[in-house]
Amino acid sequence: MNRLEQANRILYDLGLLNELNKYGTPHIIGSYKMNLMAWNDLDIDVENEFMSLDKLYQVTNYILNNFNPTWYEAKEEINEQGSKVWFHGFEFYLDNELWNVDIWFLDKDDIEKAEKYCDDISVKISENEQLRTAIIDIKQELISKNLYSFDKYTSMDVYNAVINKGIINIEGFIRIHSRNRE
Repeated sequence: MNRLEQANRILYDLGLLNELNKYGTPHIIGSYKMNLMAWNDLDIDVENEFMSLDKLYQVTNYILNNFNPTWYEAKEEINEQGSKVWFHGFEFYLDNELWNVDIWFLDKDDIEKAEKYCDDISVKISENEQLRTAIIDIKQELISKNLYSFDKYTSMDVYNAVINKGIINIEGFIRIHSRNRE
């Protein structure tokens, strides 16, 4: 079973998407939306107009009872625009493979920006299969070297390097980023 099929199993068979529908309109974004999955990761944004701290606890209860996460975090915070947002992040095993799921409850405008970003990348890579392959390969190399995280290199770094700078391998990616850090 490939990553996309496993992700669909989480979303549909295990009922995550159905549960999130109770709290707003979910939007699957990130590598799933762009068909660029290099590891077991799902990013979901949910329109937060109906979210509250009580509902955060209900989602927490659902996740803990249905996914038995090895790691879990939930929080309510104020974003840079002054809007209240909620986050749920968890990791769990599906068929002996670790999965990461990040769920953000955001304003519709923020979600539309994320979807536009994903759509723009999808259009650019749809014209050139070499770009898709380069993105996935670089992401997988970064993962294998423990360099793929918020405090090191992110998907956005990879997309920018491949699409805007013509980088097609890990050596080129590391070279341009090491110059930027000097």
